[in-house]
Order: sequence, then structure tokens, then C-alpha cells
Amino acid sequence: MREQALGDLRISGVGTYPGGNYALISIDGVGRVNGNLICEEIECNGTVKLRNVQVKNQMSVNGSGNVDGCLEGGSLRVDGMLKVRDEIRIDHLDINGMLTGLRGANGEKAEVNGSLKVQGDMQYEVIEVHGSLKVSGLLNAGTIHMELNGGCSAREIGVEQITVRKRGSLYGILGKITGKFSYLETDIIEGDDIDVEFTKARVIRGNRIRIGAGCEVDLVEYKESYEADPKSDVSRAVRV
Repeated sequence: MREQALGDLRISGVGTYPGGNYALISIDGVGRVNGNLICEEIECNGTVKLRNVQVKNQMSVNGSGNVDGCLEGGSLRVDGMLKVRDEIRIDHLDINGMLTGLRGANGEKAEVNGSLKVQGDMQYEVIEVHGSLKVSGLLNAGTIHMELNGGCSAREIGVEQITVRKRGSLYGILGKITGKFSYLETDIIEGDDIDVEFTKARVIRGNRIRIGAGCEVDLVEYKESYEADPKSDVSRAVRV
């Protein structure tokens, strides 16, 4: 027996629509969808309010959106603004605009060129940041690479490998002129390989640690190797 093909939901005016199963959801107007959604793809160029959403392939937001529930799916690209009031479970995040998650986020890879704010914990295998990332809870990853272009923070960071750099020569010149630099701020970083600049932390703990310029650290605990730039401020370093 052949499966019935799913229909599309296209919003080009102003209105309220039912939840359900769709192939494509396209928003160019202002709309609200009441009820849970399961779909193949979402394209939002307008303004939309949704409830729980499961998107199998990709959701792209060029306008503004509000998800009053969980957001789950394959990939999410945000060039506009999106707020998710429950957990974000997306395999691949690509953030060029602003994404706010109010109940944590997890997946495989997160690329942040804009702004990502997460209340709760965030867990991704690979995290690349060229914008601003703020996590109120634990930031957990296999690999993190940050080029600071806006403040980044997390309560704690657990990672296998982390690299933190300031961004570019122009950024450095502006920092010298204004006296203001962006930092990664956290209470604890714990990992295997840690190589950071412009980082403020109470404790950095790991196997191989390099503390670069602009860091302010109360305590470093290392197992195998440790080095610190003369332009960093480390109160105490001990081998454990």
C-alpha cells in the first residue's frame, strides 16, 4: 500500500493554522501554528509562533520565530532571530543571527558566527565559535575552538580539546585603543588539551595546558605539561 504524500503549509498572510504532519512549511507572512508539528523542512522568512517542532531535515530562519516547546531535528540555520522555550535537540546548528534556548541544547556540531544563549547545559561533539556564546550551565564537548568576537561564558567547561584565540589584528588594535577586550569567562575548565588566550577562570585543570596572553587564572592543575605567557596572570600552578 502506497503512503499518502504529505502536503505543504504555506503562510503568506496573517493567520492561525493547525499542527500536524507536513512536508514543507514556508512562512513569508505572520502566522501561528497551534499543535505539535512534524515536517521535513521549515523555511521562515516572516514571523511565526510554533509549539513542539520535529523537523527531519532542515529549519532555516531569516525572519523571527518563537517555539513554545521543544525543537528537534537534523539541522537549524538562523540568520534572523529565534527563541526556543524548551530543549533544543538539533544535530547541526549554524547560527549567524541570534538563537536563545531556555532549557539546554545538545547535538553533534554547533557553528556560532552570531549569538547563541543557552540557559541550562549545552552538549555538542564539536563547537566552533566566531561570535558570542553564553551558557548558564555546563558546556560539554569533544572539541571547542573559539575566536573571540564578543563575550563568551559558561559556568563550567568539560572538553577533550579546547583552543581560545582573540580574533584578528583589527580586533587587537581596537582593543588597545578602547582598553576593552572580549574574554571567555568561566569558573572551571577541565580537559585533556587546553590552549587558551583572553580567558578568565578560577580553575583550569588538564593534562597539557598552555595559558596564553590576556588570561587571568587563580589556579592551574596539570598532569603532563604546562606553560604560561608572560602577559598572562596565573596566581598558582601545581602538578598533580
